[in-house]
Amino acid sequence: MKAQERSYSLNRGVGSLSKEEHGLFFDAVQRLGLSNDVKLAAVALYLDFKSRPIGEYNADHKNLEIFLIASVSIAAKVLGDVRTDNEFESKMFVRRERLADAEERIIKSFGVQNSIVPFADIVSQLTRRQMESMAEVFAERELVSSNERDELIKRCYDYLDAAVEKGLAPKMGYRGRAAGVMLKAVGDLGLHISEIDIARAAGFDKRSMATNRDLIDALLKDLKSSET
Repeated sequence: MKAQERSYSLNRGVGSLSKEEHGLFFDAVQRLGLSNDVKLAAVALYLDFKSRPIGEYNADHKNLEIFLIASVSIAAKVLGDVRTDNEFESKMFVRRERLADAEERIIKSFGVQNSIVPFADIVSQLTRRQMESMAEVFAERELVSSNERDELIKRCYDYLDAAVEKGLAPKMGYRGRAAGVMLKAVGDLGLHISEIDIARAAGFDKRSMATNRDLIDALLKDLKSSET
């Protein structure tokens, strides 16, 4: 399948949204200052999600707002407009845990049908964007310098690629991947960033972090032992 054929189909635009949906999208775009490309991609993603079986979660509009916001979050990351979870919390008044849950429901719908972007591809893209976003948060909080931030991102990329080569499956959520890889990279670089800071930046609790850390560690330890 050609790359352009895997991109978002943007012909299902804002005209397909209800008045309420359009209002919510417009508010999100204005508050976050997002580009028109992100807006169109988010609309296409949201409409595709609603058309799938998992979209029944949104059938009575109880969860309309959170799925719209999650669509915007995913589209921004996929298109390279890195936004931190802090921005969505403060500007869209949404809890990080609810945002993470809605994103996972949308992403898992790609396992039902790969008509927009292959499941493994989108998980990989989102993991990289999440790691960049987390490193940026650490720099903003002055937990790392700009040089350390750049080195941290590079190390995370290397570890992620290695883990995928060793069998890390896309069914592991992108935030879980990012958290596990980030924890490993932070430890190996000797940076003073706590596990709680990493968990919060990834939108995870500490208990979930332990599972992701153990899985990533097992894959990367196996890689090291095979190279020695």
